[in-house]
Amino acid sequence: MKCINTLCLLLLAIIMGCGGPQSQPHTQLQVPCFSVSDSTRVVLAPGNLAEDGKSFVGSQLVDGGLFGWGTGDNPTNHSENHLDYPAFHDWGDNLGDGWRSLSVDEWRFLLFGRARADSLWATGRVEEVRGLLLLPDRTVLPEGICFRPGSHGWDANAYTLAQWGQLEAVGAAFLPSPGFRWGDDCYGVGCEGIYWTSSSDNESDAHCLYFSGDTLNTTGDDHRFFGNAVRLAREVADSHQ
Repeated sequence: MKCINTLCLLLLAIIMGCGGPQSQPHTQLQVPCFSVSDSTRVVLAPGNLAEDGKSFVGSQLVDGGLFGWGTGDNPTNHSENHLDYPAFHDWGDNLGDGWRSLSVDEWRFLLFGRARADSLWATGRVEEVRGLLLLPDRTVLPEGICFRPGSHGWDANAYTLAQWGQLEAVGAAFLPSPGFRWGDDCYGVGCEGIYWTSSSDNESDAHCLYFSGDTLNTTGDDHRFFGNAVRLAREVADSHQ
């Protein structure tokens, strides 16, 4: 009888999933993601594109490289002639694995069009690194962590590294503010974030995501030869986050 009871308890534990977290398979349903259209969800890259244009920096708090628009085929192009940027070559092609740039419409949807969009982004800082904070579609904030949505200055959301670690663990993204490059000179470092989209505006300009401490917009454009930051994304199939 004792052996039978032991066997029953073992079977019950298996059925109820008592094997602990290590027994839980990692599925796409568990990936915190961001809606960029009514039917497309993505994960954002773990950091900005590095200066070589072929890898990511090691932390979301690191600026990364500043690239002319669509220079995936020539990441070191610093020409100040817009004719040297005739077409968009995605940097994601250098990394493979589905990484790609978001279009301006996709960035607009992520920031302003998805459900509860107004409550899922904010300007702020981690220690002294200023940037834009983005929360996944479905986010449960860690206990004790406050989040004030919107662009209310860099100090509206000020986190320690430990607090940022808690936010990153639930899928939060952070876009630092590396400014922009004109030729070989950089401007607005630590005060502005300008990120390329894959969308052209005209033969000399392309659309970008722009933010400062009190501003966020996707309606502007930039000269194609300006060096701006790049944050890639990858689509997640069958995710319901």
